[in-house]
Amino acid sequence: MSWQNAPTLTKLTASQQGGNRGAQLWGVDYKGTLYTIYQVTPGGGWSQWLGPGWAGSNYPKHVYELAAALQNDGRVQFWALDLRLQLWTTWQSAPGGDWTGWSGPNWNNAPKGMKKIAASQQGGNRGAQLWGIKDDDSLVTCYQLTPGGNWSGWQGWPATPGNSQFIEITACQQGDGRVALWGLDTKRQLWGIGQQSPGGDWGPWTGPNWLGAVNLNNIAACQGNTGAIIWGIDEEYRMVSNFQTSPGSNKWSGWSSGDWMNAPFSYELTAAGQNNGCVQLWAVSLKQVLSSIAQTGPSCGWEMSWTPPRQRPSKQ
Repeated sequence: MSWQNAPTLTKLTASQQGGNRGAQLWGVDYKGTLYTIYQVTPGGGWSQWLGPGWAGSNYPKHVYELAAALQNDGRVQFWALDLRLQLWTTWQSAPGGDWTGWSGPNWNNAPKGMKKIAASQQGGNRGAQLWGIKDDDSLVTCYQLTPGGNWSGWQGWPATPGNSQFIEITACQQGDGRVALWGLDTKRQLWGIGQQSPGGDWGPWTGPNWLGAVNLNNIAACQGNTGAIIWGIDEEYRMVSNFQTSPGSNKWSGWSSGDWMNAPFSYELTAAGQNNGCVQLWAVSLKQVLSSIAQTGPSCGWEMSWTPPRQRPSKQ
């Protein structure tokens, strides 16, 4: 049995909400059908799963990829790529509130052929920022000029020193208003890049094998109570993690060894804040089981085990 009796999901994304709610999780099944579930109160219980009409009837019928982020005004914006790699979006009308109808396909004159997306809230005077991996494996981005406001046009993202071609990206704030972005290249090497000020300019790429990371298949990141947290799934489908020891710090805990928090063998993961200062993480196992583990309590320590308890299938 999966977490909260979830449908059989293959793709995930999540975001913290504002207002009186906690996190919200979205998932897609193998047919491209979109589902969502939300935390009724910060750190509290969860709603029932909602089907693809949760934000109106004009939804993308077959979803391939998804991303979500707060807009720096308490409202969440959600994006989806359909099977034609066309970009759709919807956003909340109030923090923790209802959703507008869908805008798309090709929201904001999105480049054709994007195949991966990632988003993050920014600090400073800007709102969210969205990145995409194009069909030539390069990165593009657009950002909200003001919290909850209009969006910039799309622009290319600076290349790494080796002009890396990317297969995965993730981003989050670092606890001080500045955003960090990570990407996996086609050699499954991790690169990282960070903002120099909240909502401001970006520094250079660091990598490959950012902070000594092993080769990874997938990555996810989230802002925690000490700064950014990044998780990865290695080539043996084991989960590893690294976290900032203080907000925006250049000091990190170092990559975990073995299976982080006794995690199940997994291939997909996502994380979000619960609107109470603590983080929740989800993973899809090799047995197609959705599992979750959360931080709880004033110190935001992690729960002792995953829900449901981990399963250790053979990797065949």
